[in-house]
Amino acid sequence: MKLKRKLLAGLLTLCMAVGMAVPAFAANGPSSGDYSYAYLRLGNSEDGYQTLFANSGQIDDVSGAVYDKASNTVTLTNYNNPTNILVANEMGDDLKLNLVGDNHISELVVYGFGWGGNLEITGDGSLTINENKTSQTAAIRFMAEGTQGLLKVGSNASVTAYKSAGENTYSAAFVSTTSSTLPFQGNLEAALTMTPDSGVEGEYAVGATVIYEDEESYANRTWQLATKDNDGKLYGIYFFEANEYSEGQTDVFELVKVDGLASGNEYLAVAVSKTAGVAWPEGYTKDPEEKTVDAKISNTMNMTLLQKDGETFYWGPDKIEYPPEGGVGTSWYSVYKGLTDKMEIVDHWGDKKEAVIAAPVEGMRNLTTDQEGYPEGYKTVIEKNGMYSYYCTNDVIKSVPVKDPVEPTPTPGDEGKIKDLTNSDTGVSISLTDGVPEGAELYADTMATESVLESNPELKEELPGLLTVYQITVKDADGKTVEVKNNPMTVKIPMTDQLKGYKYYQAVYLGDPLERFDAVVEGDFLVFETTHLSQYAILGSNTPFETSEKPTDPTTPTDPTDPTDPAKPEQPGKPSEKTESPQTGDNSNMFLLVALLFASGGVLTVLGVTDKRKKKGITK
Repeated sequence: MKLKRKLLAGLLTLCMAVGMAVPAFAANGPSSGDYSYAYLRLGNSEDGYQTLFANSGQIDDVSGAVYDKASNTVTLTNYNNPTNILVANEMGDDLKLNLVGDNHISELVVYGFGWGGNLEITGDGSLTINENKTSQTAAIRFMAEGTQGLLKVGSNASVTAYKSAGENTYSAAFVSTTSSTLPFQGNLEAALTMTPDSGVEGEYAVGATVIYEDEESYANRTWQLATKDNDGKLYGIYFFEANEYSEGQTDVFELVKVDGLASGNEYLAVAVSKTAGVAWPEGYTKDPEEKTVDAKISNTMNMTLLQKDGETFYWGPDKIEYPPEGGVGTSWYSVYKGLTDKMEIVDHWGDKKEAVIAAPVEGMRNLTTDQEGYPEGYKTVIEKNGMYSYYCTNDVIKSVPVKDPVEPTPTPGDEGKIKDLTNSDTGVSISLTDGVPEGAELYADTMATESVLESNPELKEELPGLLTVYQITVKDADGKTVEVKNNPMTVKIPMTDQLKGYKYYQAVYLGDPLERFDAVVEGDFLVFETTHLSQYAILGSNTPFETSEKPTDPTTPTDPTDPTDPAKPEQPGKPSEKTESPQTGDNSNMFLLVALLFASGGVLTVLGVTDKRKKKGITK
């Protein structure tokens, strides 16, 4: 599998409620609590790791690297260790990496684990990653694990990442992110190329919790019957006698009456409790006639849901075959059929879930040792999981500082006002006919296109070839919005990699009604004229828009790859994903939290889970 892909897309399902973007990453900081495993480390597997931050409280003194928890910022100052990995785990969506001077590491790795895995690189220094090309996976590796997993490179920082030689290595990889567009923002020198499956929404085979008879020889027991508090249930009590090695054990199982069990038994024993020692359990009343019942103990397993001819079946392990010399056994897989309605059980973690009692279908037992070798005619139930992965194949990725446009000289006689403003973070600039008060600042950043379209679904058909949406506003020295309307101006937007590769461009004012303006490429900028500021959608196409009069470069037009597809870029292999970034305009809508629902029982098939707390190594 590519990148030894840790496809949490197959282990997680999530519910997302996404609101309008906000000016910065959500400020949640490192995770905390009983199940937290937040850390920030530098090092490698051979020489060991030094800890900049950990919930355990351990902090090492690392030359050239320091972490400030108050701002959730790690600063590298001329850190020159090209064999070391910088790895962050559960450090939140507001983690920042401040670059001072020239810095070198082998990998940049960020894990989200459902808490937060964004990173913003700031400062005016540089960072070179994997220059020795020793990474076994990817120079930049964001294991979002059900979070956004966004990498944002600031306008003054320089980041260079190299791809190692060999198969299944990448210059950057973003795995199991909730972002349907590439979660990488920066002023890229060259377009990113990605694998064909990048940006494809993940999917999984739906599973269900199934209770079935254990086929091992020890599973059949003779139970002493008991009742409890008139709850209407029948229980079985079984004792393991004490010996020189053990104090014994008392098992309490519920005896569920089921028709159709493979053993022919009338009851199936479902675990309730197991306690050390041999004593009649408190609260249980022994059958006055001291009756007993033979029943097999049950196993509980998450099995794959199957359908055939409108009926529901389950696919799971049955017989275990052990080699003659001993060792690890091999599971054979069978088709199971439900024998009961769904019932509520409590798993060994104390969580409640729905389950069904099932038995193997005669003639469909122990068919194969292939867990995905579903028999002919049986179909899995596939659902999307809302997560995406992106694998960048460029030999080198370079995000370079944004070039500041030349500021024109203020017009004489217009003292106390300014006409030319530039946003230093994004490089967006405006040139006004009528100036605004001195001290005013330009706020300009992209908005989440998905959120804009969700809020205004009627725009989907009105904005073919949508590349991004900008929120552009002017605020005075007190932070109040300055109204700018009926004021002819020129707007310049840097030609980021996201915008490149189209023959025609259009800026659309998202007002009522929509207003469309032709935009042209001038050097490193996309330029259009308007009279007011607000939200502008940027469209790109290889065929003329309805209001377009000329291509961006009429002297050297580029032949479109597919002239019937106005949203298709020119360059073969150019990803269709459009990078989105947080909004920094005058809107302050709250960003709704991304809710991550870890799958269990009837949602997802996960075999062999032994520990509720995920454990992970650094050098995965």
